[in-house]
Amino acid sequence: MSLRTRSLAGFTALALCLQPVQPLLAANHPNSRVVGTNVINLTANVDWDYDAAPPMQAGTGGVRLTKDVLRNKILRETARSVFLMTEGRHRVGTIYVYKNGRFGRNVDIQIINKADRSYANAAKWQKAEGSSYNFLAMDGRAENLRNYARVIAHELGHYVYGFADEYREEGKAQDPSAPFSPAGNDYTRATIMHDHESFTRLSVAEDYRTGNATSNNNAQARLYATDRTNLRGGSHWEMLTRNPANDPAEGKDFHEGDRTWFAAFRNLTPPATVAQLTRYFGVLCDADKVSAACGTADASRDQSVPAADRIGAAADYDAALFAASGGVNGADAADGAAGTAFADFKVIFVDSPAPVTVPPDEGDGEAQRVRAGVKTRLGKTPLAVTGSTAVSRHALVIDRTLPAKAFEEAKVAAEAILELAAPGSQWAVITSPPTGSGPLVASAPVDTDRARMVAAVQALTRADGRFDAATAFTQAQAQVEANRQEVDGACISLVTAQGTTVPADLGSRMRDARTAVNAIGMLLPVGSTPSTVSGGITLDTLSAASGGRASNARNAEQAIKEALRADREASGEVFALLATAAHESLPLGVKVETFTVTAHDHVVSAHWYFDPADKAKLSFELVTPAGTFKTLSPDSDLDDGYALIEVDNAAGTHNGTARAVIVANSAVANPVGLDVQAESEIELIVDLEGGTLADNRAPVIRVQLTGNAPIAKAQVLATVYNADTGLPVLSDLVLRDDGQGVDTRADDGRYALSLADRLEPGDYTISVRAVTTASSVFQPNQIFAIGAEVPVRPVGAGLVRVDEFDTTLQAGATGVKAATSTGGTGGSGGTGGTGSGGGTTSAGDSGGGCTTVDGQRDAGLLLLLAGALLGLWLRRGRRDRSAD
Repeated sequence: MSLRTRSLAGFTALALCLQPVQPLLAANHPNSRVVGTNVINLTANVDWDYDAAPPMQAGTGGVRLTKDVLRNKILRETARSVFLMTEGRHRVGTIYVYKNGRFGRNVDIQIINKADRSYANAAKWQKAEGSSYNFLAMDGRAENLRNYARVIAHELGHYVYGFADEYREEGKAQDPSAPFSPAGNDYTRATIMHDHESFTRLSVAEDYRTGNATSNNNAQARLYATDRTNLRGGSHWEMLTRNPANDPAEGKDFHEGDRTWFAAFRNLTPPATVAQLTRYFGVLCDADKVSAACGTADASRDQSVPAADRIGAAADYDAALFAASGGVNGADAADGAAGTAFADFKVIFVDSPAPVTVPPDEGDGEAQRVRAGVKTRLGKTPLAVTGSTAVSRHALVIDRTLPAKAFEEAKVAAEAILELAAPGSQWAVITSPPTGSGPLVASAPVDTDRARMVAAVQALTRADGRFDAATAFTQAQAQVEANRQEVDGACISLVTAQGTTVPADLGSRMRDARTAVNAIGMLLPVGSTPSTVSGGITLDTLSAASGGRASNARNAEQAIKEALRADREASGEVFALLATAAHESLPLGVKVETFTVTAHDHVVSAHWYFDPADKAKLSFELVTPAGTFKTLSPDSDLDDGYALIEVDNAAGTHNGTARAVIVANSAVANPVGLDVQAESEIELIVDLEGGTLADNRAPVIRVQLTGNAPIAKAQVLATVYNADTGLPVLSDLVLRDDGQGVDTRADDGRYALSLADRLEPGDYTISVRAVTTASSVFQPNQIFAIGAEVPVRPVGAGLVRVDEFDTTLQAGATGVKAATSTGGTGGSGGTGGTGSGGGTTSAGDSGGGCTTVDGQRDAGLLLLLAGALLGLWLRRGRRDRSAD
């Protein structure tokens, strides 16, 4: 395969893939942060349109899921539970809520209107590998919403704080290789991490003090007990106040160093007894309550509550609950009341247009509604709330000190970023060294000023001197903050050199400002050095800390691809790639790409990219079991070399073998590319860890095939290509999910393959293909799932997901073979070089992405612009060849 063909395959199959390609379960949204010491802001999404007719809750006995129910019955109660279990040291502040599953797994709380087993990824708060999955029904029954709010709090206990469970999973043998997994011989504790319906507190030392290795045995103790003989010293409060560096080896192995030591719990003597808790108020034990909490279950393995702590009447329980949350005289606390669970609580429905009409309050009469940052008390009649439509605010920072060739490539990438900027967004352009006293282009609407911005970038010249990141980011931040509302997303796109470091406080500054940084590091020629600062942080660290993503690029084309990836993440849309193809030329006749459509693929679309000069020679068809479709979507633009046909598969009429067809009525000498995509909840999420001096682990490919639950027992293969020649280096490598080697747990839908000592330093493209078989199942029984194990569900054979990503392996990194010659690609140090840092260029080096407002991202427009860019690349290629 030639370089030109590989290039096209990369830029159609990768850059234009409508799937936000991130590391495993990335949940690193820039709006998720701690404000000060005690207020924690969260992001959430729901899998329905809260601005349309609200659906009924899944399962029997459910309620209608209005915004009021979502806010007051679910999220407000979640905030209460977090307050109670953390002794008020954490209060939930703003929760930013997106509709229709927007941002996928890149949020803290997924509220899913289906029946399944809720679970979370532990200790992944602000890390690029986690989320919580919260299902509104279990075993076909709708969850009681107060209990459901506690489900979310329980899962946040895993996800935010890294807690393990304290419940028992009946009938499950303890697996010595999985100490984190509850088992049938575990001993429970009377905590929310055991039974969220009964308890509101976390465990204290007293809960384990009198026990031994048998009676203290449960997942929390197995991971975090410092006294390994008696399994003591690992209660939630002891762990919460302890530096994660001092966790036992079992805990460190489990959280992989990701557990956050929150400032609110540092330098704190943990409560050692239940009596020392200030927010614990007892347990409801009315006539209908039969549980260990009321002393009626197996007292030998279930920790019961003393009789004095049992509350016999629901009204008394509510009064105690309200008092513990800050309420008085039997009434609940109002939103905004100082010192209460709700002092800082508010919900922003980010995707709602404004102005809006608020429905009558269906809550407790104390409801607050937030629209566009405006808090308004509700009565019992509809109320119009004035607000403003959210705006996405961006700044583009360009390093002018790049060497000449890298600078010209960076300019092309910067132009593409502006060409792809979403309608309705605001942009500023900053350079360092500056061209004057202020920004190159001050913040302005891209709709009216796009051409001016692009022209300003085209006119830029490189400069000697030093790239001053601190000054550039201060200027950029001033631009994005001008007239910014709370609902507005903000992002800084940085184009600089691989290996650049920036001031150490820049990541936390950007996180505090809810501004994500998407950084692209351009390859430097051998002998060139990037800009560095003493004690600085890498681009990877900067982007990860701010909730953005970092990537490296060898040239403008790869930089454009990475910009497109970041753009897809910024839009929060979740699509999947079913098939891809690239043809360097086409003879007279028909070219067919066959693929499979399943019931999990909703809207299916075929996208073709070609040289506009060939538009009269080509026609296109999408053939499914339902018929042949030739009508192009209105988003097609043949003059820009882009054609689109899409079909709605909501009824499943297109399931089965399908074909994307190109008809050439005369020979075509120029390349033609194809992507087949599906709007689907099932994604293939790919990452490569290690292989660089910055991430000095042996290189491992990690893949997750997942919907609302991961898919186990699929076939996953990878092929590694030399990124420069396009030739395969390693073919049809099998990724395994068997709990052996680099795979951590069998049948959990996470597939892994070690590349240790198999590749020399250089630039590679890795292609991954996952196919379900008759044995493939949705596996809901994940680590830290609530409730007893539930049956797995078949996926069905033939579901295909594909993806590719680029990576750079560096000489001297663990698991990278010594180079056998001086030729070839040489990592981030250039051809034959040894590299100078900067990490991998992989399918999500740091995850995340800036927050683009829903409605300002038009997928058709994005692809149209991308098609135009493909034409630009082809024309550039012809100009380059003619210049030779």
